[in-house]
Amino acid sequence: MKKGIFGGTFDPIHIGHMYIANEALWSLGLDSIIFMPSGNPPHKKGKGITDAGLRYDMVSTAIRGNKSFEISDYEINKNGYSYTFETLEYFNDLEGNNTEWYFITGCDCLFDLHGWKNVDRIMNSCTLVVFNRPGYSKEDIYIQKKKVEHLYKSSIVFMDVLLLDISSTYIRSCIREEKDVSFFLPEGVKECIARFGLYK
Repeated sequence: MKKGIFGGTFDPIHIGHMYIANEALWSLGLDSIIFMPSGNPPHKKGKGITDAGLRYDMVSTAIRGNKSFEISDYEINKNGYSYTFETLEYFNDLEGNNTEWYFITGCDCLFDLHGWKNVDRIMNSCTLVVFNRPGYSKEDIYIQKKKVEHLYKSSIVFMDVLLLDISSTYIRSCIREEKDVSFFLPEGVKECIARFGLYK
C-alpha cells in the first residue's frame, strides 16, 4: 500500500487543500490520503486556533463521499505538542512494513526544516512530498531541495501544482468582513462555519 498523510490546521479547510490532495493521490499513485488536523502544533502556539473538534468536523464534511480520503484524530487526541516525526512513527508502527508513507506539505517547509524536531527520523519514516506555493520560485525550490536531500541522504518529491493563492487566513478575514466565501470552500464546510458561528 502507498498512503499519504496531509497535515495542517485546516482552519478552515478549503478548495486549495482538496486540489493538492487530489493531485498527490493521482500523481504519486497513492491508495489513499489521510487528512491529519493538527492538535497542538508548536509553531502555532498562541495564535488562537479554532477548537480541534470543530476543525475535525469541517475536514470530515469536506471529504465525505470520497473513498480515497480518510481522516485521523491521532494528533487531536494526543497529549502535548504534535510533532511530525511522532505521527509518522505511530502510523509506521500501526501498519508495519505493509505501507509506504508519503508526507505531503508545502515547499516552505524545505526552508525551515532545520526548525523541525528530529528531521532525520521524519526522513527515515516517509518520502517527503512538497508542493509549490505562491512566493517561491521553482529555481529556489530545486536548489533547496537538493541541499536537504544531500544533508539527510534522502529523496524528496516536488509536486509542481497549479498555484492557487487561497489561504485559510484570507478566508477567515473575508468571513469577518461578511464577504461570500462559498466558492473557496468544499461542499458543506460553509454550513459548518455558519452553524458554529466561526470566524466572526
